[in-house]
Amino acid sequence: NQLAQDIRYFLINNISKTGGHLSSNLGIVELTIALHYVFNSPEDRILFDVGHQSYVHKILTGRANQFKTLRKYQGLSGFQKRCESSHDVWEAGHSSTALSGAVAMAIARDLNNQDFSVIPVVGDAAMVGGESLEALNHLGSINNKVIIILNDNKMGISKTVGALTKAFSRIRGTRLWRGFKRALNFIFPTFITNCFHQMKRGVKAFIQQDNIFEDLGFDYYGPIKGNDLAACIKALKRVKKNKEPVILHIITQKGKGYAPSESDLKGSYHGVGPFDKITGAPLSIPALNVHSYSDIVTHYLSKKREKENFFVITPAMKAGAKLEEFATLYPKDFYDVGIAEEHAADMAAGIALSHKKVVLLYYSTFSQRAYDEILNDIARQNLPVIIGIDRAGVVGEDGATHQGIYDVAMFGSMPNVMITMPKNAEELVGIFNYAFLHQGPIVIRYPRDNVYVEFDKLNYNHVISPGWEYVLKGKKACVISYGPEINRIQKLIEDHQLNLTLVNARFIRPIDEEILEELLNTYKKIVVIEQVIQRGSLYQDIVTFANQREYNSKIESISFANNVILPHGKISDVLNHYGFSDEDILKKIRVD
Repeated sequence: NQLAQDIRYFLINNISKTGGHLSSNLGIVELTIALHYVFNSPEDRILFDVGHQSYVHKILTGRANQFKTLRKYQGLSGFQKRCESSHDVWEAGHSSTALSGAVAMAIARDLNNQDFSVIPVVGDAAMVGGESLEALNHLGSINNKVIIILNDNKMGISKTVGALTKAFSRIRGTRLWRGFKRALNFIFPTFITNCFHQMKRGVKAFIQQDNIFEDLGFDYYGPIKGNDLAACIKALKRVKKNKEPVILHIITQKGKGYAPSESDLKGSYHGVGPFDKITGAPLSIPALNVHSYSDIVTHYLSKKREKENFFVITPAMKAGAKLEEFATLYPKDFYDVGIAEEHAADMAAGIALSHKKVVLLYYSTFSQRAYDEILNDIARQNLPVIIGIDRAGVVGEDGATHQGIYDVAMFGSMPNVMITMPKNAEELVGIFNYAFLHQGPIVIRYPRDNVYVEFDKLNYNHVISPGWEYVLKGKKACVISYGPEINRIQKLIEDHQLNLTLVNARFIRPIDEEILEELLNTYKKIVVIEQVIQRGSLYQDIVTFANQREYNSKIESISFANNVILPHGKISDVLNHYGFSDEDILKKIRVD
């Protein structure tokens, strides 16, 4: 208990300086200590689903002295990382993958006649994710031993709570009950023990609600108080002796031990920047009229909804995508479907087929999980779905699994999909207004960034139709880019008095063939700058266009190599390392 107290102090003190995932790690302190007390990592495999709640695990496995570098470039990752430690046996940044990995490890263990435990730790929200349910369904049919920890900090899955449930849990967890079951299996034929099992479940179902885990064939223990260290240790020792797959239901308090996060109902302390550890207030407060692109989108949608009916769908990104305002104002038009990216896409398709307008909002990295549904059920049918892609480009501290550098290639591979990226708030509104008029799927990308904007001065009726824009006109060469990167490049060209043309390709797909023809006829050198992988990029489309028409312009690119895996760190540090610094851009675009 003293160790748990010390770890909480350590987490609050360090995360207040570096930022990171606070509440989830404060809630899992006792459970993680108990896991390492009862099991022998890394021989026993502990998998943290998503991995953002593995800070305590990192501390207990020898990495406390690296926490000053948490989420910094070349520092400690905010997720499990196999290259950091042999104790990190599973890497993830997306939800609901750990159960599938655990099932595979258990199968391989049994085939190799090995003897170790496989323990995936899965949150209540991740447990209802599609892949988790698929893994549960499979594991229930093959019966390999996996100890599944359901870390429930919302009491949102099992409603079987109360005195009777605890009584049944205690009975099933005793040595007497386990011994009795073994004796039955030894003495009686299988069909008799199965009948006894069904009778037991029938009696239980008569006096309490069904338990989905037992219906799938798992032994179920719980719920257990997850912030009670002794209770966790006792429960883990019990389930460790099981010979079949088992669910241990642990109830934890997210944000435990830190008053601001304990009382947080909006998820503000789930992922935080540096903050005042006494008050909980963020150290960096945006200046007046400085808003994130996520804020601008939800503000625009709220204004748009005053005049036009439409639906907004997001898969568990209500807080991250700053959609609270819209959800509060128009609760009947807003659907947070949980960690179900595929369902969100097909739900949007169904709404579009019902002749209703729909806005589907993803993080770039999470949209990848719904590739098939977007391709086949939205793009193939050419349905008018507006797909907002938040955190496009380099995202920073969350690292490799969260980088938004693949979506242009992904959406570019789909038929009928228009892809856009505005350079500022005014263009964002104008492109969204066009999207509501467009009769097909359209993707609107926007970065994890803040921008100055006065909401009362925005022209909410402005419409930007497909096409590129000349930002600067010069004679020596041409630079093509899109998104807020345009603003930085414009400043570089103007500050260094370069005689260059700058084109804003705000409609990435389809390309503006008329302007591109002008550029290829005029300039011998064209540089395309974009924060995406090169394969499937605008640069590649421009090269293809030029080659097909036999132009001789030299077309160069600043983008990411196709096989690159971007690390975590400040956005500026990552960009500078991979050739996007001001100096790198100037070197590329200068013409002597």
